[in-house]
Amino acid sequence: MSRRSALVLRSDERLKNTFFTLLETDSPFGREKAAAKIVTAFLDRCGIPWEDDGSAARTGSDTGNIVSAGPGSARLSFCAHMDTIRIFERKSAVTEGSVVKAAGGGVLGIDDKSGVALLLELMALLHERGGIPPDTHFLFTTCEESGFRGAWALDPRHFTDAYNFVVDSGGVPLARVVNGGVGQTSYSIGITGVMAHASSRNGKNAALFAAECAAATKPGPAGISSFIHLASLECPGSPNTVPDSALIGGQLLYDDEAEGEALLEKMRAAVCGLADKAGFKVVFSANRDCAPWTLPLDDPLSEYARLAAAKAGLPFHTGRTGSGSDAQVIAGRGGRAIKISTGMLSPHSAEERIDFDDMKRALHFLWALAGKDPAELA
Repeated sequence: MSRRSALVLRSDERLKNTFFTLLETDSPFGREKAAAKIVTAFLDRCGIPWEDDGSAARTGSDTGNIVSAGPGSARLSFCAHMDTIRIFERKSAVTEGSVVKAAGGGVLGIDDKSGVALLLELMALLHERGGIPPDTHFLFTTCEESGFRGAWALDPRHFTDAYNFVVDSGGVPLARVVNGGVGQTSYSIGITGVMAHASSRNGKNAALFAAECAAATKPGPAGISSFIHLASLECPGSPNTVPDSALIGGQLLYDDEAEGEALLEKMRAAVCGLADKAGFKVVFSANRDCAPWTLPLDDPLSEYARLAAAKAGLPFHTGRTGSGSDAQVIAGRGGRAIKISTGMLSPHSAEERIDFDDMKRALHFLWALAGKDPAELA
């Protein structure tokens, strides 16, 4: 079967409708309630039980993780995150042939609403064709795009003893799985200056000093396998006032733990040294979101995924990711995890898109990962 040959699934329209409904709904990290309502309404229509795990108080989201699981530990676990990056210009989804993208280009939130739609369809199919086994758990997390806080709040029974499939990756040909990725540490630099009238020489301009601090962190490739990402610079103020506060935010990505720690200390020393000389107060904070991660190719989970790909008639590929994920949090908390491609391409960019035919192939792969025969979907 060629990658672009047509696939006919009985659930085509339901999958597409769910996906487009999710794409039309804003759910940036911390404000996932609207997406959670779509997820829970879908499950209610199917008669599939679910619960909010009450993690909102710990994550800062307006909803908890949505979990559908039996009472015991998971044997298989499927996970996708409901949040997206902040989308500053909401656009409509259009279809060109079988490719879904934003009208005129832009970000739709395909990461990870394609994963959420696929898992909902997988649940519906399992429910219709014999029921969802109680030891197969489904997890819809919050705040993945902001430190993976939803995954950190999950009950360990959902992943510790399970094969965990985090449906939140891109690329074709399918089946492509991600079995490794970089560590990620979020950092912030809080700057305090002195407020004054714009014409006064007594002020200490936090905005100007923030620019110096940002440059001193040397954003971009760093070390052998690391990257310093400058994500935000916030500085409230008015045209006739010297601003007295600023906040810089970003991430440090690294493959090597020692190199990551050394770079973080170098950044801290650079900005604190500048502050001491210029008379500003600086607070440099860092929080490790996830550690570097690799699942060996000879691990039983890797072999399980390879056999499932063969059942689905799809070529099996492995790779690494250049950013953190819920999979790394699960692995860091004692679970065994890999990321599964939904078929999305160029997420978080103006070229973001996905071929719906690839989503259907991803569903075949997920069906096989659930222990089912993909021929049943033809």
